[in-house]
Amino acid sequence: MRFVYVLLLLLVNTPLLADYPLEIIELKGRPMEEVMPIIRPFVSSDGAVTGMQNQLILRTSPESLRDIRAILSRIDTPPRRLLISVRHGQLDNGEAGGVAVDIGAMIGKRTKVIVGHPGGDGSIRLQGLDADTRNQSDLISRIQTTEGKPAFIATGESIPITTYRSYGDGEYRHFQSHTQYRDVASGFYALPRLNGQQVTLELSQQVNRPGNKPDSFEVMQASTSVSGQLGEWISLGGTTLSESSSRRGIHFDTGSRENREHNIWLKVDEIR
Repeated sequence: MRFVYVLLLLLVNTPLLADYPLEIIELKGRPMEEVMPIIRPFVSSDGAVTGMQNQLILRTSPESLRDIRAILSRIDTPPRRLLISVRHGQLDNGEAGGVAVDIGAMIGKRTKVIVGHPGGDGSIRLQGLDADTRNQSDLISRIQTTEGKPAFIATGESIPITTYRSYGDGEYRHFQSHTQYRDVASGFYALPRLNGQQVTLELSQQVNRPGNKPDSFEVMQASTSVSGQLGEWISLGGTTLSESSSRRGIHFDTGSRENREHNIWLKVDEIR
């Protein structure tokens, strides 16, 4: 606080400054550390500016002051409240098909051919299978934040970690266990910035999961940015997994195929 008062005294009493009136402008929404770097280049060369709490204190030319007020009217607005929605969509498509032949027939007088599981003597049975499955699920998470403030969106679980300690000597030793829980979560930080109805999101992903060794954990991080319109779903990417299998025998032939898609979308809405 003492340092602020010293700056204020210098601003008022420094003889090198032109004889401009002292102006005090109260900020309405933006913090001082964001506003100061923007307006400082517009202060006249024979003027000066400082700040205290949420007030700008400056001496500058009338033209410079007019430009600064015009800039503040555009940037010094209360941060907009935002609702960030994250949608995880999973789509499973499955196909299965096959054919089987069951035969129980006599060939000649002494030879009988049996294939599969026929119903009786002299029977031939043909069976067919054809099935399609489709399953779609969506999981939506929401979190509120303000413009320019990061939000962390994650899912996970608490994993118990047990440690053991022994004490005593000789034939009598005692063991004591202690269990703690560690949160293992996977998610990402989202930092929204607005320009009218356009939103830009800086994303920083963080993945924590148990490692291969006991009491070890793997940590992975990545960052990127996406942009879109307020109120519209923005695709962040996804994965596709395909699996197929087949079986063949003397009297049957079967096969199946499965496709699994997992996609992530993000949407930002303004709360009014």
